Amino acid sequence: MLAGTLSGAALVAACFGGLNSKTPPAQRFVLQPPAPAIAPAGPAGAPVPSAGALQVLRSAAAPGLGGEGIAVLRPGARLDFYNNARWAADTPMALQTLVIDRLRDTGRFTTVEPESGPFAAQYLLSLDLTHFEARYDADGPPTIEVALFASLGRRSDRSVLQSVSAHSAVRAQADRLQAVIAAFEQATADVLAQLTASLAVPAGP
Repeated sequence: MLAGTLSGAALVAACFGGLNSKTPPAQRFVLQPPAPAIAPAGPAGAPVPSAGALQVLRSAAAPGLGGEGIAVLRPGARLDFYNNARWAADTPMALQTLVIDRLRDTGRFTTVEPESGPFAAQYLLSLDLTHFEARYDADGPPTIEVALFASLGRRSDRSVLQSVSAHSAVRAQADRLQAVIAAFEQATADVLAQLTASLAVPAGP
C-alpha cells in the first residue's frame, strides 16, 4: 500500500539528518487541475455580465490540512502524511491561487486579486477548505476527497451575499504517488468547476 510505504518510514527518516543522510529529498508537486474545455458564458452564449472587483481571501483549512504535506486519512480518523512528498506550496495558498485563476477566466468580475492585491475591491470571497486528503478505507487505491465552502460578501458592510459548497471524491487509479496526484487534480478541478458555476454575479453595488 502506498500510504504504508510512503508514510510508515516518516518517523525513522526524521531521525537521520545531516550531510551524510541517504534519505531521498522530498518530491514537490504543483497542483495543476485540468481547466474546463469551454469558458463559462451567459444564456445562449452571451458574455457573462461583469461585476466590480473581487478579492479572494487566503483560505482557512481544517486541522492538519494547512501545510505542504499531502494528507492521508486512515481508518479510525487517523491523519497521516505521505513521506518524501510535498505540495509545492501550502494548500491554502495553492487553493487561493487556483480559485483566482478560474474566476478570472469567467470574466464575471472586473478584476480578481488576492487580499494583498493593489486594487480596491467591492466584493470579498472567503474560502474554507474542509477536505483535501487521500482516504484509505480498505485495501487498494485511496479515494481523494476535496471539499470547499465559499462565501461571497460585500466589502463595505461585510454582508454575505451568497454561500456555496463544493465537494468531489475521486478514486485513484492505482496505489501509486503519480496516480494519487492525478486524482487530487481531478477532484480539485471538479470543486473549482462547481464553485465557478454556482457563484452568481452580485446584482448591485
